[in-house]
Amino acid sequence: LGVPLQSAARAVAIMKASSTAHINETNTTGTNPVETRFRKMETVQGDCSALVAEAATYFDRVISGLS
Repeated sequence: LGVPLQSAARAVAIMKASSTAHINETNTTGTNPVETRFRKMETVQGDCSALVAEAATYFDRVISGLS
């Protein structure tokens, strides 16, 4: 498609950061960390570190596959 590999890897890294923030429910607008205008769904509160780590490894595999 003509997309440089560095740009594709950077895009996947941004998706990784966004996804892990959504899983941890720490997503913000980026300009104001206190503002959380994103709609929160009813979820069970708890430790999601294992899920975040698993999701992060999938993104890391994609990045290494692009390299």
